[in-house]
Amino acid sequence: MIGGDLDDAPLPAEVYVVWEELIAIPGPRHTLKRFGRLWLRRRAAAALDLYRTNDAAVRTLWDLWEDDQPVTVVTYLPPEVAAHLPARLEREGIPHVRLLVDQPLHIARTIAFLPGVARIVHSIPDHNLLYGPKGFLVPPDAPELIREILP
Repeated sequence: MIGGDLDDAPLPAEVYVVWEELIAIPGPRHTLKRFGRLWLRRRAAAALDLYRTNDAAVRTLWDLWEDDQPVTVVTYLPPEVAAHLPARLEREGIPHVRLLVDQPLHIARTIAFLPGVARIVHSIPDHNLLYGPKGFLVPPDAPELIREILP
């Protein structure tokens, strides 16, 4: 602290939360074939609407946000579809610092070297061992388990 103006406390590490399967659950009309067909027809917003928001997960994200835990939303959607995601995040009031569009293998390779990332929370069982010790598997029907990562 210099003259009471600056705080030397370190910034809290971010929590990465994967949008697919946790914040957004495939709706009843979602199939890979339908999603791919909409994407190929350049109807990315309609493809994004095949997912419904998991309100319990959003409430849990607000708990993290209120405890001063920065949240980054990660998506593995194609960039054309992910371009419509910021508007949806704002419309639905999902708290986040930033949106990261990437692929699972790239994040898995780099997450160990990112000291500013505390955890990556996901609901994809195939990615359970992919993220190493920073990975945290949470079933979409029990998003309150995300609170377990709070210090």
